[in-house]
Amino acid sequence: MTTLRPEDFATTPDWPKPGVLFYDIGPVMRDAERLAKTTAELIAASRELVDEVDYVIAPEARGFLFGPALAVALGAGFIPARKPNKLPPETSSAEYELEYGIEQLHIHDHELDQARVLVHDDLLATGGTAAALVELMIRAGATPIGASFVCEIPALDGRKALSGLPVSTLVSFD
Repeated sequence: MTTLRPEDFATTPDWPKPGVLFYDIGPVMRDAERLAKTTAELIAASRELVDEVDYVIAPEARGFLFGPALAVALGAGFIPARKPNKLPPETSSAEYELEYGIEQLHIHDHELDQARVLVHDDLLATGGTAAALVELMIRAGATPIGASFVCEIPALDGRKALSGLPVSTLVSFD
């Protein structure tokens, strides 16, 4: 069971636009003990979720907070999904909707054919970011085998966007 709680996060109402409640993972990251426990719990939950993984893919920027550590612990490589103009060409890209706009992610997709990939991000909200990562992996010939998140906002129904993919989260913002 996780030691992470909703009150461990700072919240900012109406940011980045009116009507959005922003959950800030900063307090978790600044507390060494909480950071260590969260990392260990995320690794344990991901090990329960998937058996063998070739890569962990995570989006810029907050997916990068735990994604590389998760990849190392699982004996996998790490695929950084970057925002536009952050990777040298040639890249594959996918657009997705957020609560507050449209974004795009890019990856280098060579040598991913037949790879088993765990999708990771800090937050599952609408599922748009994770669905874009799944789309990128499928187009590259990889197989998404699970999705791992630190936290989730169930009211936004993000799991629906992941088409039945096994999902693990540590804390829920009900």
